[in-house]
Amino acid sequence: MAARRVVHFLLCFPCAALLCLESQPAAMEIALSDFARRYAHTYDYVLQETAGLARRAEPVEVTLTVAGDPPGRWRDSIRVTRVLENGRGALVPHQTLGEVTAGGVAEPDGDTPHPAASINVVFLADCPAGETVTYRLHWGVPDGGEAPAAIPAAAITDGLDIAGEAPGLTVANEFYRMALDPRSGAIQRILPAKQGEDMELFYRNIPIHFGVDIWSPPQPWDHDYDWPAPPNHALEGGPLALRYRRWGPLHNYRDVEVSITYTFYARNPHVHVSSTMRLTRARSAHAIRMGEIVVSHSRRPPGSPDGGEPESPELFTHYAWRAGDTAPVSREINAFRSVAGEAAVAGFTPGGLAVLDRDAVWVAGYNAALGFGLATVRLNQFAGNYLGGETPQSAPCTYLGQYGWGFVYWSRPMVYPLGALNSPLDLNTAVAAGAIFGTEEMLVVYEPDAAHEKLDAAARRMRNPLRLDFRGTGPW
Repeated sequence: MAARRVVHFLLCFPCAALLCLESQPAAMEIALSDFARRYAHTYDYVLQETAGLARRAEPVEVTLTVAGDPPGRWRDSIRVTRVLENGRGALVPHQTLGEVTAGGVAEPDGDTPHPAASINVVFLADCPAGETVTYRLHWGVPDGGEAPAAIPAAAITDGLDIAGEAPGLTVANEFYRMALDPRSGAIQRILPAKQGEDMELFYRNIPIHFGVDIWSPPQPWDHDYDWPAPPNHALEGGPLALRYRRWGPLHNYRDVEVSITYTFYARNPHVHVSSTMRLTRARSAHAIRMGEIVVSHSRRPPGSPDGGEPESPELFTHYAWRAGDTAPVSREINAFRSVAGEAAVAGFTPGGLAVLDRDAVWVAGYNAALGFGLATVRLNQFAGNYLGGETPQSAPCTYLGQYGWGFVYWSRPMVYPLGALNSPLDLNTAVAAGAIFGTEEMLVVYEPDAAHEKLDAAARRMRNPLRLDFRGTGPW
């Protein structure tokens, strides 16, 4: 039976209508004492900078909770202030995401959890290197009171430009313009903000980003972009932070359930990507991969068998990566091609340009002449089994491939065969029912430099976010 298609938008956009933001005035200061008495809850969210890097507009997300009031009663009155001196605060723009209600329903054993309602709040924080900064959160309706009325709010400036309807959204900020596949919702096209629209940044007619894919030969590959429409999807947020979720069984392998979430931020050059996959029954799988970027490439040699095919734009001239504490490495793509166009690197199977640890700090493709780079910065990964079965340990890695003209990619395999193509070890792996895989990473648009210092600095920021100086609660 086909999965039920659920569409839930907390934010709607008319088709092809562009959300435009006008210039807004500077941040408004308020007296914190007057502000606090209008709310049921206030909390000082103290952030520490621990990596020695000054932060500007770093996204911070925190969950706020009340005891059962429906979100609609208090969502619009949430406020965030940056604590200043002399009891003053500066109002900070924020975005609400992820409303959840739970509890208050009698259980069969007679226990009833207390009702609760929660909302995630995103704001952009500034903090000097090595310092701390305090943002005060205000939320909830006072006991016996009404939702605070006429509370001043901070204006959002330099926000995201958002057009179209999900799944076929386009999202842009000062760093990039991205288009999502109108069928599957995967990121199909990425352009640096400074580049013209004539620069084609995708692999032929499929998306550039594959959140998840799996292959069980002789069955064909199955990717999230194979969805003719997402089985379920949800769009929420707005010009400060926009989150688009897709989830459900894959189109061909119905026993493989996946989710892919994109979060776009104003004033930031990256998109936060989280992906999960779980197998509801045991499966014979040749490859399970996550976090894949696939791009086109031209420069065919004379007499190549595909010489009659139209050439695709040459997007990346180089790969680069940082693995562990070693210095960044660059590899010119065309310097390692065989006459057939595939990678030919000493010590590697033909087609493999490099094989790295699965947790390589970052992997990038770039074109120095165009001044454009695209990278994935790795944050977290997980592999386990929610049914108590075994977790496969079959060649987890980061794979950089060049399989002939027009096919350049990198991916983060969770399951791969130990043997090369057509070798005795080129085998499927038996993966237990309940296997679950997850990755979290940043997809970053950047301007390359010779020593990769800009990308290194960006990765250091993203892998060392501002830390909550939490002093604890309880004991219970």
